Amino acid sequence: MKKIIISLSILSAFIIYTGCATVLSGTTQSINFESSPSGAAIFLDGGRIGVTPFTTSLKKNKYSSFRIELEGYHTISRQLDTEFDLVTLLSIFWDLGTTDLISGAAFKYAQNSYFVELQKK
Repeated sequence: MKKIIISLSILSAFIIYTGCATVLSGTTQSINFESSPSGAAIFLDGGRIGVTPFTTSLKKNKYSSFRIELEGYHTISRQLDTEFDLVTLLSIFWDLGTTDLISGAAFKYAQNSYFVELQKK
């Protein structure tokens, strides 16, 4: 009987303090950036993060835009659109959905990969 009570207590604590999207999908997402030609600088919300081709893990729902720059080419700016992660709906039964909203896991980036065709100036 003690083992059952302890197991239920641990399970209850896990359910109360975690959300479904946070547990199943995580709070970060792998995003790939590519350009033609390659070797272009990538900026997220103004901060340089690397050079194409480049894959990184981004905190979900943190960044709103990226910019690709290469000397001799026009700069390209795009939005990083987000969408609701449907896994979050499961957390409504666990903790009324609050953990996923607080952690940022309730939303994900709409695309996992971005390709930019740069045009010469």
